[in-house]
Amino acid sequence: MEITLTQESLEELARLVAPLIQTKLEPDWVRLEDARADLFAGKAPAWIRLYVFDSFPEVQIENNPGGWVKSVHGHGTKVYMPIDRQWMREHHEQIDWNGRL
Repeated sequence: MEITLTQESLEELARLVAPLIQTKLEPDWVRLEDARADLFAGKAPAWIRLYVFDSFPEVQIENNPGGWVKSVHGHGTKVYMPIDRQWMREHHEQIDWNGRL
């Protein structure tokens, strides 16, 4: 049995199947380097540590089980994106974005 599909039927099939295909999800944990441009306006890691992680110690998992960053002053700093995005939106105005190192 052979099935012949027209361009229109292929487009209709694609439209019906597209919602069923899972897209690649963003990982929950990412390296600080991978989050810098998106969440921290491309600021340097040292700036992020000083003006965000140290200024708001509650974001550090070591200080608060509900925190969203681990290994702040060690190698391999990681941020938990689902909580990080929400926290950054809520605290954006409290961060000194013009602060200098």
